[in-house]
Amino acid sequence: MNYVERIIELLEEEYKVFERVLNLSNEKTKYIVENNLSGIIEILNQEKKETETISKLEEERQKILDALAKEKNKAISNLNDLAFIVTPDEWQKINDLKEKLGEIIFKLKKANDLNASLVSSALEYIDFMTNVISSYFSDTTTYQKDGQGSYQKKNLFDVKL
Repeated sequence: MNYVERIIELLEEEYKVFERVLNLSNEKTKYIVENNLSGIIEILNQEKKETETISKLEEERQKILDALAKEKNKAISNLNDLAFIVTPDEWQKINDLKEKLGEIIFKLKKANDLNASLVSSALEYIDFMTNVISSYFSDTTTYQKDGQGSYQKKNLFDVKL
């Protein structure tokens, strides 16, 4: 197998991993909505493994690009630099895979933004409820001129009948 074929193979593998990460991210959204902490932790562990896989694939791809650059005696730092040294057929495959990767990464970003928004909303709600409850139980002692304290009982909800 030559270098270009291996790069195409790595891009295909990377796409499959990103698909799995996207599925995990969508599943994580469900767990966030359900407030299923153990499910979220499980998903995070799986995402970590997939991220490590992506890093390894990227590292291997970069090594192959470096070896190809040395072989062709040309500067090759990214996939676009391959356009001038591969066949039109190979370039089409690489370009198609780049587009597919770009699309799935965009979908993944949207899913992650949604998850971040859901978590942020949940934290804001928790903070709000903490403030409401803590203000209910806070001491509202007022002292009179004679030094005696008067206590006011607070209601959690202001209800007028």
